[in-house]
Amino acid sequence: MSKGTMGEYRFLPIEKVIFGEGAIENIPEAVALLNSHRIAVIASNSLMGSSSLGKIKKLLGERLVCVVSGTVQHAPASSILTVADKIKEHNPDLLISFGGGTVIDTTKAIALVIGEGIESIEGFSKYAVKFEYPDKIEIPSITNSLLPHISIPTTLSAAEFSNIAGITDEQRRVKNLYIDDKLTPIQVFLDPSVTLDTPQWLWSATGLRALDHSIETVYSKKTQVVTTTLAVESIKLLNKNLRKCQEDPADIDARMQCQLAAWMSFFGVTNVMMGVSHGIGHQLGAHANVPHGVTSSIMLPHVMRYCLPVTTHEQAQISKAMGLDASEMTTEEMGQRASELVSILIQDLKLPARLRDVDVNKDLFNIIAKDAMGDLVVASSPRKVKSQEDIVQLLEQAW
Repeated sequence: MSKGTMGEYRFLPIEKVIFGEGAIENIPEAVALLNSHRIAVIASNSLMGSSSLGKIKKLLGERLVCVVSGTVQHAPASSILTVADKIKEHNPDLLISFGGGTVIDTTKAIALVIGEGIESIEGFSKYAVKFEYPDKIEIPSITNSLLPHISIPTTLSAAEFSNIAGITDEQRRVKNLYIDDKLTPIQVFLDPSVTLDTPQWLWSATGLRALDHSIETVYSKKTQVVTTTLAVESIKLLNKNLRKCQEDPADIDARMQCQLAAWMSFFGVTNVMMGVSHGIGHQLGAHANVPHGVTSSIMLPHVMRYCLPVTTHEQAQISKAMGLDASEMTTEEMGQRASELVSILIQDLKLPARLRDVDVNKDLFNIIAKDAMGDLVVASSPRKVKSQEDIVQLLEQAW
């Protein structure tokens, strides 16, 4: 007798997600329930003079003890220590991140720095994930409790929905992953009105990053019915609403749908490991300072084609979610169209599609490939990455 569908799903300690236009109006109630009286806000540099930040400051009132910026793309360890030093002076009991993935990762890292007493760049290494291809992995645990973190994202990277922080080691020029449930924001506010100040290219690029999450979830070796269902719906929403936002950046409903899609794209992040596009993207960021959304727009179609021989059925699902009329097509034909449909979306969003377009030097390919092989997500590729040379070939194709 068949046991039917079986599986396991693990939730992260996110207590609440408040979404919709005007969601940030609920912040006073949230901080009151947390009994927080000394709140530090970490904001994107570009948002420091924004009306949205002004509104957040007004809502927090006397509970707000400081607003700091100074975050740097890809969260280099030195910048984290600098911002953390500013915050420690105010002895906060709650952190609020307001911005994109860099700000959210930086805030997670600040909580780690304060909680574990990290005082130097070298101090981060104790907590970084250690991985040796193909299957030797060590994920250190965080010992102490960390400051609670509320996230108000303004992009679509979905970093607010994970227990992962990516921190760049400037000395080795490599992006390390830090994984612990204590790094997870406890509440998230998805308010499309606060995203109106986000530059259109960044909105589209991080939307591509969310699409990358969804696609690498659909054909992940560890995918399951819950994560696949949400990822497919995410692809549908992003394909439709990123285009709407491109046509009319002030379309609040389209922006809300994109935010919900980004949430769905990373809903199962602890249950499904990402793949090669993410692994290469991490190191393109560390070595060439390419924004992660742009790494996705460049690498994702090539990685999809690389994985196609073993993911035809899954990529057929992706094609259908991208709107392909498959009434007279075989599964193989549908699967073959998936990367093309993603490339068309990238073109429609006016995002870079080649490494040469973002000034990545070919001389970096070997070191990027070497460090990507040390990223645990590469080992979860549905098509086995046999050697560093496989990564170099993908970079060559994307050149």
